Amino acid sequence: MTQTCQNCKKEFVIEQEDLNFYERIKVPPPTWCPECRMIRRMIWRNEKTLYKRMCSATNKEIFSMFRPDAPVVVYDRDYWWSDNWDPMNYGKDYDFKKTFFEQFKELIQTVPWPSRSVNDIINSDYCMNAGNVKNCYLVFDADMCENCYYCTNITSSRDCVDCMNVRFCELCYESVTLRNCYKGFFSSDCEQCNDIYFCHNCINCSNCIGCVNLKNKQYHIFNKPCSKEEYNNYLNKLFNNYNSIIEFKNNFETFKLKFIHKYRHDRQAINCSGDYIYNSKNVLNSYMVSNGENCRYCQLIMTPSSKDCYDYTSWGWNAEQIYESCAVGLDGSRLKFCNICFSGSYDLEYCISCIGSHNLFGCIGLRNKEYCILNKQYSKEEYFDLRKKIIEHINIMPYIDKQGRVYKYGEFFPPEFSPFNYNETLAYQYFQFSKKEALNFGIGWTEREKRSYQITISKDNIPNDIENVNSDILKEIIECEHQGNCNHNCTSAFRITTDELMFYKNNRLPLPHLCFECRYFERAKQRNPLKLWKRTCQCQGK
Repeated sequence: MTQTCQNCKKEFVIEQEDLNFYERIKVPPPTWCPECRMIRRMIWRNEKTLYKRMCSATNKEIFSMFRPDAPVVVYDRDYWWSDNWDPMNYGKDYDFKKTFFEQFKELIQTVPWPSRSVNDIINSDYCMNAGNVKNCYLVFDADMCENCYYCTNITSSRDCVDCMNVRFCELCYESVTLRNCYKGFFSSDCEQCNDIYFCHNCINCSNCIGCVNLKNKQYHIFNKPCSKEEYNNYLNKLFNNYNSIIEFKNNFETFKLKFIHKYRHDRQAINCSGDYIYNSKNVLNSYMVSNGENCRYCQLIMTPSSKDCYDYTSWGWNAEQIYESCAVGLDGSRLKFCNICFSGSYDLEYCISCIGSHNLFGCIGLRNKEYCILNKQYSKEEYFDLRKKIIEHINIMPYIDKQGRVYKYGEFFPPEFSPFNYNETLAYQYFQFSKKEALNFGIGWTEREKRSYQITISKDNIPNDIENVNSDILKEIIECEHQGNCNHNCTSAFRITTDELMFYKNNRLPLPHLCFECRYFERAKQRNPLKLWKRTCQCQGK
């Protein structure tokens, strides 16, 4: 069937296999197109924007993913997980005179939220959406990492700086999409490589500089073999200073364009479509999925095993039958229209931050509960009877947002309910809407904070060579080259940490000239957008 998207007004096709899935899980077909649905979910995930604010329970200053003026109650993460409060105290009777979404919004704004999503972190206060990390700084979407700085989407790695989407790596810098690499610098889409610099799509290579599409090679420069002595001399010249690295980077980008590029990033992907698909089967129109099966319209499911899922963004880990949900997983199943629900939860609908629970509808913050609606307890029989009546009521009295979009049963949460502004969210990292576009989508915008610090080193006076840098640099406030004149949430200035300086010196790397946010967005340009295009293969017209 062909449907017109409620949001962008473009037509999209709902395939027969999609209709079969919707019928199986008992939901109506979507009224938003796949891309608009993806953005709508992503605006409910703040992946890397941290604030300082007060805990609403203890009044102590905490790190939080919620800005101080966000319209929600925020508890320190440890306090939220304690037994000092009971989310059931916020339970309320269902009011058939109001729309369901209006009543759910009241819970969103009154039930406390945990300040950050972190677990088992050691000396890693400036991290978020992270677990099992030690001695990490400004690391996000991370698991099982140590001594990493300024990284996102990183797993089972150590001693990495300014990396994105890396797995099982060590001593890597300014790299994107690496697997099982050691000393990968300024490289992308490489696997099982050691001591590589400015390499792209190389597998099982070592001691290579500026190489593309190589496999099982050693001592190569611009895809040509060289002696060990030639290689070392070239490497010493390359890392002489910051300017020489920038010059080489520009030359390498031109060199890359001479080579064949595969139509997508994949490995062992059977009957799959999308990009960055690994060890998967029947995964369609999806991006960054590992170990998936029978999934469609999914993104960032990069951890073991996700099966029979549609419109699912972020996480995974033995997830099954997930629909229109974000940041759920960890043995979760049959979750519909949920956000941050995990640890074996199942049969949840319209729930947020519910842990180890089942048979909940419209609940927030519950742990190990069952048969609850709007945080109020019911018997099994009462629950199913009321649930049926509420679904009928949602369809009879739907919520209509400020843009005139209609929310019946089957729609994810309205964008205007999100506790985050657009440029704080995962959506901004992949779809950089302007302020006007974000407001038209129905979500707020955070203006750049005016900084009160005094810059001590201008962008033109940043040391060009790491050899000329001593510990005095740790006291300096360095101007970012972009000076806030970009759409990267630029902080205008930055500082160097002790561990960071040690990393640069040990690896003969010059100081960065951009702040953390600008480095992130510049690095993200090497990552393909979450879009598909129809085009003709260039292999002799076949």
